[in-house]
Formats: sequence, C-alpha cells, structure tokens
Amino acid sequence: MALLLPIAVMAQTAFKGQLRISNERISVQGELLRVQLRVSYDDNVLNHGETLNVTPVLKSGYRFQRLSSVVVNSKNPKSAGMQRASIAVVALNSRSGEHYFDYDTTVPFAEWMREASLFIESEETSGGRSHLYEDKLFDRLVIRNSPQSTSDTKQLGNPILGTAAKVEWVQFIEPSVESDLQLTFRGTIPLADNRKIGAMNTRRFNEQVFAIMNKELEKQLQVQGTTISHIDIKGYGAPIGNFYTNETRSSARALALKNYLLTEASLGINSVSVTWIAEDWDSIASLVDQSDMRLRAAALDIIRSVDVAKGREAELRNLGSGGPYSQMEHYIFPKVCRIEYVAKLSRSTADPKGGRLLMGSAPKAMNLADLYATARNFTVGSREFNDIVDLSARLFPDNAEANIDAAGVALLRGDIAKAEAYLKPWTTDTRAYNNLGVYYLLSGNLAKAEVYLSMADALGIPSASKALEYLRNIK
Repeated sequence: MALLLPIAVMAQTAFKGQLRISNERISVQGELLRVQLRVSYDDNVLNHGETLNVTPVLKSGYRFQRLSSVVVNSKNPKSAGMQRASIAVVALNSRSGEHYFDYDTTVPFAEWMREASLFIESEETSGGRSHLYEDKLFDRLVIRNSPQSTSDTKQLGNPILGTAAKVEWVQFIEPSVESDLQLTFRGTIPLADNRKIGAMNTRRFNEQVFAIMNKELEKQLQVQGTTISHIDIKGYGAPIGNFYTNETRSSARALALKNYLLTEASLGINSVSVTWIAEDWDSIASLVDQSDMRLRAAALDIIRSVDVAKGREAELRNLGSGGPYSQMEHYIFPKVCRIEYVAKLSRSTADPKGGRLLMGSAPKAMNLADLYATARNFTVGSREFNDIVDLSARLFPDNAEANIDAAGVALLRGDIAKAEAYLKPWTTDTRAYNNLGVYYLLSGNLAKAEVYLSMADALGIPSASKALEYLRNIK
C-alpha cells in the first residue's frame, strides 16, 4: 500500500514541520550550481507580528555556502520577498489550499558541494527577538551535471553560460615598454595547518618561514636583474592562553624573525619590517560573521562590545554553555594564525653594457613587451599564444595590461573564475571594460555585461561592438 501513496507525502519538512519542501532539483550548469525547490505552507505558519527568514545552506565539514534568503511576513503570509530577485510570487494550490513558492537560485559551483548536505535555516522574529531553527533536508545532494532541457538554460538568462568566449569578443592590449619595473609579490603562510609551524621553537620557526618565502619567491628571483628591496611581514595570532603573555611572545618572535631574515644572505633582502598582532580579533569577528556557528550574532556582539582586558573571552566561554567558543577554537582560531608578507621587488630590464636584455640561452630578463611580441608570433587563441600571455601576468603581477590580457586568455578558455581574479584589481580601469563585459556575459549577468561593453564600444574598441551585437541578439 505504501508504494501507492502519491509523491507529495515524501516532501521534507522544516520550521517545526510547518514548511514542506518538495520538487527539489539540483544541477551544475557551467560554473554555477542551480538549486530549485518548492516550499509550501498553510495560513497559520506565523502569528501576528512575526516574520520568517528562510535560508537554504550547503554544508560539508567546516565548509558551507548560504543561498539566497526568502522572507515570509505574517501581515500577509501569502507573499514572500527575496533578497535576490529570482523567486516566483507565492501562489495558492487550488487542490490542497496551501500556499507555495518556487525557489530558484544559483551560486558559483565548487567540487566540495558534491559531498554537501542541504539544510534549511528558519529564523523566526517576533518583537525584536529571534529564534533560529535548523533542519537537514538531505544528507547528500543529488546533482545533475547539466540542464535537462534548453528551457532550463533560458531561465538563467544566458544561452552561452559556462562556455568559452569567441576570439572576436576579447581585447588584447599592446603593453608599454618599461625600463625598470617595481613588482609586488604577496604571500600567506598558515601557522596552524598540518605543518604546525606556529608551535615550533624559535630557530625552527625562522628556518621554516624563510624556506617557504624563498621557495615562493624563487621563480621571480631567477629572472636576471631582480632583487628584493623590502619585505613587510605581519604575523597574526589567536587568543590561545593569556593575552599579555601572547603579546610578549609575539614581540619576541617578530624581532627574532627580522634579525634572522636580515642575516640570511641568499635572499639578498635590503630591509625587513616585522610586526605581530597577538590576537587578531578583527579576523575572528569576520570569520564568525561568515560562519554557520550557533549563536553567531550573540558572539559577534560580545566581540564588538566587550574589551579583551575586561573579560571578552570569559563571556564567550559562558555563551551557550561553551559551545560557540569551542567551535571557534576548532575551526576559526587555526585560520587566524598566519603570516602575511608583501615583498617589493625591483627588476631592471637594462643591460649593464647598454641596451635591453633579450631572452637567450642564458637566464636573462625579458620585459613585458618582449613577451607580448613573442606571443604575437602565434595565432591569437592558440595554445602557444595563451600560455605566453598567461605567463606574462604571473611574471608581472602588478601590470594592468598583463592582467587584462591574461583575463582575455582565461575567457577564451572558458575559465571565468580565473578571468575574475585577473580583472578584479582593474575594474575601474577603462582598458579592462571590454573583457569585464565579456566576463559578465559568460557569467550570466547580462545587465552588467551590457553596461561594460557599451562603455568599451563608446571608446571605439571593435571587439566590444561584436560582443555587444551578440548580447543584444540573445536578450
């Protein structure tokens, strides 16, 4: 008999059993994970003056991804408002008499999501007070790898979502010749990962930090004419143990590391500055705010309002019988313990005997213009062209033209995440407008794509005109 029951009885429930979730459909579409659900409820889901904030959340271990939220208001429980507009209006099911809305949203896809569980967070608010409920819908997502019909893709607003750009859409900028380059190289060294660098004695700690920086800077220093003019190092710790003891140890560690690096000849550093923040509460607050920690808002209020010297940690330990603080110790404090460094490099492209250094059998420096000229010997979009242009951005990370061109290569390869990383520092640079427009086109944000491509077209860039023509044909 059970086999004859309708599918509807298999709906999952949330918020004290008053929300019924069904018709789930989860798929990977290009670079995005699309989540579709139907959420049903009765008129009595809320009392007068109450609101309900419904948020699906993906979780796998310490990783999580909150999806768009829906707010149901008791003044009119037949309506729902979304923080990101992509959900249909609430409708009435004429058969059952219940109300429902179809939830449909997308987030950037990451591989860990294949192992993730799906939860529903329901935050009930009444009279300024709120109560959070959490219900697990599925232990593991059942993900479809592609849209089941062309109509699915059209609903997302972009029929080329997840594909590569056409060569005619992408702009490549001829770089200017620079005689002497100032480069910046940034790095982060975790101190509480499986290597446990932060727990080492002073000698081993200094050796490990030096070895890691040396390895990360090695490729830059192999280019002839490159020297390190300055390294700025900032260490960050977590509230493990007594605050004043942490401050004393941090100061001693900073001084010892600075002296060690200045005496290490192989890096050839001219100057070093090392500072240390004994307890990095700013980062702790940021990570707590982004977490799914229970009593997150209360913990943030304590961090922001109670001074460290006046019992901040004690209040956090007492919150929720110590559960939130325990979660912070296990998942947040280890992320905070780190070293961030910024190396200022100088690279001369001038030959001591006069003229420019050219690439030959010896490891001599080649400037950006030389690399671009080499790339131009190959067809735009070919593997050889793409590899050289991408290498240029890695060798000249502070050069706008190198990054904008490397973003163009990423767009040709359909790698929109990499294109975004290259373009992010240059969003206000008019030279980046064309490739930013193509990035948004491939990402599915057609409104932003049209804005950037129109601005690039107004600057007289031919590739923008072609991409804009395509965009307007598919809208």
